[in-house]
Amino acid sequence: MMFFNLKKRNAREGAELSGMAQSIGYLLAAIGPTLFGFMHDMTHNWNVSLIILIVTAILLGGFGFFAGEDNYIN
Repeated sequence: MMFFNLKKRNAREGAELSGMAQSIGYLLAAIGPTLFGFMHDMTHNWNVSLIILIVTAILLGGFGFFAGEDNYIN
């Protein structure tokens, strides 16, 4: 939770960033299991779902690396 406040100059901007990020996170958490189940039903195996999961983890790791830089978000 501290990450959002470290990336903005004041508490109001930090709250706005936190709300946006959490909204996207909850949306992905709601869609993810349904998407994985749908992909399993279509392909009758978990390979496609696991590939999507691996690619997503790599992308999030890359975004997290750049988000950790010592600067503010405008």
